[in-house]
Amino acid sequence: MSAAETRAKLNEQRAAHAAFLEALTGEDGKYNMTTDQVGQFRKRNDEMTELAKKWEEEVEAEKAQSIEDAKAERAGRAVEGEVKDATPPKLKTLDDVHGAIRKGIDANADMLKRLGDGGQGSVRFSLPPETKTIIDIADITNPNNFVGYAPDAIAVGDVERYLPAGQTDSNSIRYYILNADTSNAAFVTNVTAATDAVLTWTLTTDEVEDVQAWVPVGRDIISDIPMLQSMVTGMLARRLQKVVAAALLVGNGTSPNIWGVFTRTNFQTQAKGADPTMDAVHKGITKVANIGGDANLAVFHPNDWQSIRLTRTGDGLYVLGNPTESGPMRLWGLPVVTSVGMTENTGGVVDTSYTQIFSNGGLQVEISTEHSTYFTERKLAIALSRRIAAAHFLPTAACTITGI
Repeated sequence: MSAAETRAKLNEQRAAHAAFLEALTGEDGKYNMTTDQVGQFRKRNDEMTELAKKWEEEVEAEKAQSIEDAKAERAGRAVEGEVKDATPPKLKTLDDVHGAIRKGIDANADMLKRLGDGGQGSVRFSLPPETKTIIDIADITNPNNFVGYAPDAIAVGDVERYLPAGQTDSNSIRYYILNADTSNAAFVTNVTAATDAVLTWTLTTDEVEDVQAWVPVGRDIISDIPMLQSMVTGMLARRLQKVVAAALLVGNGTSPNIWGVFTRTNFQTQAKGADPTMDAVHKGITKVANIGGDANLAVFHPNDWQSIRLTRTGDGLYVLGNPTESGPMRLWGLPVVTSVGMTENTGGVVDTSYTQIFSNGGLQVEISTEHSTYFTERKLAIALSRRIAAAHFLPTAACTITGI
């Protein structure tokens, strides 16, 4: 079965599930389900989840094949400044990331020793572009076992792992946003000219912006390489990614901020109104489908996801699973990401294939005495920074769900 066929089947199941819920929604906007109907709901949700996973696998397989074909034909989507494949490899383990940092440390060992001994100056080295955020938690470790790399409790919903990645060597990216797509496809009589499709594009230029996080440390940390590595991959990386995650969702596009998928001009919106939240989310998915997109990610503030997760019937049954169960981080077959960067009381669904994140170079690690009175205080500043831009080729492929 092709990805298109699986998508059609998934959409059929979503529509049937929506009708199932609508029939069980009371005038008070709550679901009136029996125990058996709750069981049916969960079974339907599980089936959509499995089908969605299958669809994602088929999409990835077809995408990989298309990339290979594009390489052979030297074809593909053109973005000014793009210089590498859209899907750079990732470092798969935390040991790989630490190894990359260790190489930078070893290459600057003499200067680091001077700083540790009380000298003045700075050290700067880059991590490979494929390190991306260096805390792609899905790849490097179990997020429930992040001890030793996150010395503080900062809630981060890393949506970037779901977005296509690219590289640029420019200070800005130029690309076309599709504003309108009028097909005009129709059957015509013999020797009659077909009507042209009408596509309206807007040439857009977005700046590549700098984002940085830093912390003060004592000079003795320079000689403790494992701790230095953990500072970079833990405290600094999580602080940096917290800011990036919020910007990718709701950045206002005013320099030095990048545009977020739910704020780029012309994104869609669906008001919850009197609907149950899950119904409103489905309507948002439908709006994305109506413009030719396939929503493949749902994002909520943790407080809003809590309300959805705790949805109960009039008899007090938890619709998404009992409290003894972890419950699926999926809704209507879509994976759910919770992020404090998302505006509270506003969720969102998006087809991430129409957004791409471009990085200019790799992550920069800097260690310096050149801040305030740090030299005389025998302190150092460790900074982690990166340069990124976000391209949104079809803003209507994102839809916010308001009033939840």
